[in-house]
Amino acid sequence: MHRCEHKAVVLRTRHQAFDRLYTVATILPLLGALLLHEVTPARADALADCNEAYDAAARIAGCDVIIAADPPSDVLAVALMNRGIGHAQTGELEKALEDLNAALAAAPGMLAALYNRGNVQLDLGRTEAAIADFSAVIAGEPGFALAWLNRGLAREKAGAGSAASADFKRALSLDPKLDAARRGLARLKRSR
Repeated sequence: MHRCEHKAVVLRTRHQAFDRLYTVATILPLLGALLLHEVTPARADALADCNEAYDAAARIAGCDVIIAADPPSDVLAVALMNRGIGHAQTGELEKALEDLNAALAAAPGMLAALYNRGNVQLDLGRTEAAIADFSAVIAGEPGFALAWLNRGLAREKAGAGSAASADFKRALSLDPKLDAARRGLARLKRSR
């Protein structure tokens, strides 16, 4: 049951993290860059699919078009991150990790890509790598409750109950509606 609960949190939070951190900051440059690259109606649809599609296959296909257009590095980074999210949604975690690593190579400080890579690392069972990614996100955006929540999940999985508890409490202080953090605290309390 714990694994399914984590899965729901990870899939739900990927979209929230993208929306919160990168909607305005990246969609406008994407639009501008594509306009400079002679946007056709097909490319405009690809842009929307890459950035907004909830269907993983449509997201991946849209991002493939953007990536193939050889966009500037900031646009490439967003498209790679979004394609990585699509691969994670379909369970292709190694492909997701590859895209997220490439996104970070194109834009090293991209917090949304670090956050999503942390989610994938956690899904792959690489808790220390996940903790490192979530810690980097928290250092750059200390008010990002979902990063605290997911670092708590990673620490819980790694057996670091006290650290996980502190992260869950911090997540709840930032967003009292995060039921997953409340459930994490309850699990830790039961396991003592």
